Amino acid sequence: MSLHKTEAIILKNSRSGESSLLVGCFLRDGGRRNLLAKGARNPKSALVGKLEPFTVAEVLYYQSSEEKLGVVSQVDIIRSNSEIAEDIRRLGYASAVVEILEALATQPETSEEIYDMMQKTLYQINYCHGSKLEFFLSAFLLKLLSLSGFHPEFNRCVRTGADLTEEEEVLFSAEAGGVIARDSAEVNGRFYKLNLGTRKVLNVILDSDIDALNNVNFSNEQKKKVRALLLKFLAVHADRVPTLSSLDFLERIRPEV
Repeated sequence: MSLHKTEAIILKNSRSGESSLLVGCFLRDGGRRNLLAKGARNPKSALVGKLEPFTVAEVLYYQSSEEKLGVVSQVDIIRSNSEIAEDIRRLGYASAVVEILEALATQPETSEEIYDMMQKTLYQINYCHGSKLEFFLSAFLLKLLSLSGFHPEFNRCVRTGADLTEEEEVLFSAEAGGVIARDSAEVNGRFYKLNLGTRKVLNVILDSDIDALNNVNFSNEQKKKVRALLLKFLAVHADRVPTLSSLDFLERIRPEV
């Protein structure tokens, strides 16, 4: 039996047996993994309240070679991100971040870079102004795409190689993998129009840490367009696409929130 101590982001939990929890985690040194927290639903357990979704914690767990699941022994909270659970919109966007992670980070491999980006994104969603929630979701999606080997091109025509850096408006093709010069675009092709300001913000996102993005944003007109084109790009170039059911729920209750 081996003992492990690591930092973890709690992604979700569910009941297991009469008093335990099955906890989905993203471990700093172990990627996505499920752990069993025995007795965590017992009011007298030292684990009560420490394994809530979006919590960042130091976790001690042990695992034998015969068992598929590691068993949680101790949890010390680093950051609870408790504001997320208290606001339905923050909860929806944080849940969408988890859905994106589960769709793209499918293997239980170590990626400290993805781990750091994930915990910084949840921090921003916990504390940012409500008008920035959509921005940080798209920023996370774009950076995770890049880290996963899918890198949309925003500066050069993917067909001719022409530099489009200073063009006022360009056409983005999810199928082609990036922007296309107008004279190279099909008449009946499906494109997203991106203005120069939006492309500059997309490039800033790719070049910056998540916690250095507080002073940039998309216009209200561009926010949903950016999310849509990134999801379309993901649908074309990756095997799995997040459903983002949490955001669908927010759309359904929009008049009430």
